[in-house]
Amino acid sequence: MVNSSFITLFGVLAVVLACVAAYIFRMRKHTDEMHGMMAGMAMGMIAGLITATLWTIPTGDFLWGVILGSVIGLVIGFPAGKLGGHMGILEGVIAGPMGGMMGAMLGQMIRPFNLEIFMPFFAFIILISLLGISYVVHCGVSCCAPGGKKQPAPVSQKFIGTWTVGFVIVLAFSVMLTFPLAEATPQAASAQGASPQQVTLPGYLQDLTSEVRAEAVQGNGVQTAEILVSQSRYTPNVITVKKGILLKLTITADNTAGCARDIIFPEFSIRRIVPEGAPIVIDILPEKVGEFPFHCSMDMARGKLVVVA
Repeated sequence: MVNSSFITLFGVLAVVLACVAAYIFRMRKHTDEMHGMMAGMAMGMIAGLITATLWTIPTGDFLWGVILGSVIGLVIGFPAGKLGGHMGILEGVIAGPMGGMMGAMLGQMIRPFNLEIFMPFFAFIILISLLGISYVVHCGVSCCAPGGKKQPAPVSQKFIGTWTVGFVIVLAFSVMLTFPLAEATPQAASAQGASPQQVTLPGYLQDLTSEVRAEAVQGNGVQTAEILVSQSRYTPNVITVKKGILLKLTITADNTAGCARDIIFPEFSIRRIVPEGAPIVIDILPEKVGEFPFHCSMDMARGKLVVVA
């Protein structure tokens, strides 16, 4: 479920995007092909990036992040690209899905990090990019169009004032809002765990998943084990546990762990983000004999629980 803070920020950025799109559309009759091409490419890319990033961060759903971001990028990029003729349409069609794919990857990888810092930074970057598009169109109409002046036209006070208000509002929202991540639902956790053991890793990643084995220690009616997350790998990454006994799994991440701190146990409908340097304890009750994989959100760091009778 998407937290309301992400929905609010998405809505505010969408309003700014719509305002820029309206400004570009109003200037369409005075915009040459090159400026139209740039507008189509940039608008498609940014629309896809905003959508995919702000969907994937709270949900962790990479697949739908790519799909939604790509579709929204196309919806915005295609008509914006028409300002630049057939080449502009091509730019918008290519850039939209590209923004969606990049946004989904960004959202997935940034989840374990400090979102209270990242979200205002993300909003700032989007605003700067949209300001750049607006100014390019303004310049293209005022000073770069055929027969126009060769010196950059001065930016009007209305233009500056509008963007100043927009910056203040959006950045204020991004700073004041909090961005907690909800625990994964069973359906979401299962969707993220689509048989990672069936995928063959490229050679440069195989050393990260070489087996380091350990056995859970039993005592006081429970069994315990520990995992260290570091440099995109889990150590140990193969843990043998007993069936029917509650497992208390302590997971610690060091400062090299990166996005591997987003750990998923699909069979047990568990998904947690491990804070850097602060261990967490996950309770797992293994009720079936077998091998049950766990992995990071990008399916690069992997391991498995081996449940024996």
